[in-house]
Amino acid sequence: MKKNDVISICFILLLMCLWPIKSGSHAAGISIGHDADSAYLDINGLWDFSTSNYTVTGTCPPGNPAYGTLSFTEGANSSSVTMVFLSGMTCNPNEACIYQGGFQSEKNVVVTNNMADYSGGTVTNSISVTWTSPATAYGTGVSVYNFSDGVSCTWHYKINLKKHEDSDKNGWWYDRDALGSGISIEIQNGHLFMGWYTYDDRGNPIWMSSYGTVTNNTFSGTLYKWHGWYLEDSYSPPTPEPVGTVSLDLTDNNSTLFTWTYNGVSGNSTMVRFMDTLAPGDKDPRNLHGWWYSPNFEGMGLFMEAQADTMFLAWYNYDIFGGPLWWTASESFRPSDTTFVSILKEWHDGQCPGCAYQMPTAFDKETIVIEFQSDTTARLIWKGRIFYIKRFVF
Repeated sequence: MKKNDVISICFILLLMCLWPIKSGSHAAGISIGHDADSAYLDINGLWDFSTSNYTVTGTCPPGNPAYGTLSFTEGANSSSVTMVFLSGMTCNPNEACIYQGGFQSEKNVVVTNNMADYSGGTVTNSISVTWTSPATAYGTGVSVYNFSDGVSCTWHYKINLKKHEDSDKNGWWYDRDALGSGISIEIQNGHLFMGWYTYDDRGNPIWMSSYGTVTNNTFSGTLYKWHGWYLEDSYSPPTPEPVGTVSLDLTDNNSTLFTWTYNGVSGNSTMVRFMDTLAPGDKDPRNLHGWWYSPNFEGMGLFMEAQADTMFLAWYNYDIFGGPLWWTASESFRPSDTTFVSILKEWHDGQCPGCAYQMPTAFDKETIVIEFQSDTTARLIWKGRIFYIKRFVF
């Protein structure tokens, strides 16, 4: 391989690797503001980032600005900090997105990674971030690549962070006149991913999804029905089937007009917030509301929302024939809790799209346990199996 080719590949590697729960002890008592009542620093969770002002030393091209989402997770007793680029960058290998470090002062953290490139070179990345408020931070980054033939390049850049905020449209929505079905919505960086949990014409539970851009508080997209693998069998990638369209009018924070077509049938309904009916009160302050998935089992996932000391979730997966299936669970879950335990329910005999309404019935399934390790990572335990899940960033 020629040096120029290696430089190009390694440059891409360097630039691309820039891709519920408070950790207890370090966050407590660290005031960012100047008055005693200012908010305490808790870096755990999702942060939106942007990079700029690249300069380079060596015979390598300059870097390009980038933006996306990353996560911070404090270790036990704040002895370590892990930073992971989740979107906006491509890392090769994937481990290049993971940085480890710790607090240098109450408001400053330094994280780094070091590894060898497949061509025989070595790369060292370091980022120093200082918090200016509980929701904003800035810093600098340095990436150094030492080529196997002795050539070295160093990139310097600036990075800015802002606490990732849930959209006020995120959450569970349902039709008051059609209990037993509804939609789960999350919006990230102007893009929406939704699930529709409903029933087929025989009353069996099915789900569909859609994804796309939100423009002027309006979303329109293709509706997909998914076919996948039975959870107790070996994994196989699921396949989508386009079955209709969906649109959402998101102008009102408290209601949304849901319009759809499905297998030649069309309809619409006004949706309102489900959690305001199930558990009126304050939303859990942690950034755990929305979509979760397991990178090792792509194609199935969970949608969670916690409010007024109650968690409600749905697990979207597949039945023994590979058809879409969903279960729900709801139980007490306080902002201080890190473990959720509930009995899953499977719903049947509900209203299919375009059919006359009928109230569904539920029967109990197995127990589900979710152990939250941070706002963005958790262990799901079901029937003796452990699924490592994390927030879905799209």
